[in-house]
Amino acid sequence: MQKDTHTGSIKRWIYLLWIPIALIVFADEWIKYLALERLPQEGDLLNPGLLEFAIHHNYGIAFNIPFKMPIIILFSVCIGIALLHSAWSNRNTYSEISFSALIIVIGALGNLYDRIIYGFTVDYIILFGRSAINISDCVIILGVLLFLLASRKQKKKESKLTKEKN
Repeated sequence: MQKDTHTGSIKRWIYLLWIPIALIVFADEWIKYLALERLPQEGDLLNPGLLEFAIHHNYGIAFNIPFKMPIIILFSVCIGIALLHSAWSNRNTYSEISFSALIIVIGALGNLYDRIIYGFTVDYIILFGRSAINISDCVIILGVLLFLLASRKQKKKESKLTKEKN
């Protein structure tokens, strides 16, 4: 039986991609540090446009939904553990799911760090004068999209295998 070296090569590249993503999150933390020192507060913007750079303190979870910080941290850690478990258990069979779960965790670590160090998530990109995000948020969104696509791909593959067996 011939060994599938193509699949192994793809898995290696998928796992190597998390390194630049982790570097992006580290860059995000550096940008947050600089932004806190140099950017104006969001409330100081007189007529915000499509894209502005200002500090927004997000004391809640997504979309500023208010929760007490210990609950947010506990919730974040629990989801992180579940995603790490998913990444570990899918590492050999569904590497795309594993990779996307790790991307979500890496992005979430940036925001969790903010919550622990500053007491809020530092958002510095203001979109449409209303939405405030940071690069870690973008990494999380990328990971979620990849996770959904990989899950859909997995379901199609499993469905195809089931049909072939019958």
